Amino acid sequence: MFVSDILAQKGGLVFTVTPGTTVAQAAQHLSTRRIGSVLVMDGTETIAGIVSERDVVRAMARHGASALDLEVRQVMTREVLTCHPDDSIERVMGLMTAGRFRHLPVVERGELIGLVSIGDVVKARLEETQHETEALKAYIVAG
Repeated sequence: MFVSDILAQKGGLVFTVTPGTTVAQAAQHLSTRRIGSVLVMDGTETIAGIVSERDVVRAMARHGASALDLEVRQVMTREVLTCHPDDSIERVMGLMTAGRFRHLPVVERGELIGLVSIGDVVKARLEETQHETEALKAYIVAG
């Protein structure tokens, strides 16, 4: 199974903010949309960073309530790994595990086309395993 299979099911909608968005505004997006991260895009449609729930919590621990007034550029994760639609689920799982993050933008030819989460990856892997199990059962019964 590949990243493109996940995007075919969930679509390519990605929520983004600008570097000048406040942490409070980003947190509101996360809560309202029930998502775990938003991408920070600069004016040239380039990924400048990503803000996750974890980044918000770290900012709150460091700055207290005043963290909500900071701009996301001050708390975002700047080094954002990406994946390609042709990447395997196993590769994406490896990247997420090694990097200890849960969201991975999908980029093709320099263009953002989606975002996959660890939940998306686990769901896809479970479906794949279920199909394999059903195929083996059918093989055994037919055999």
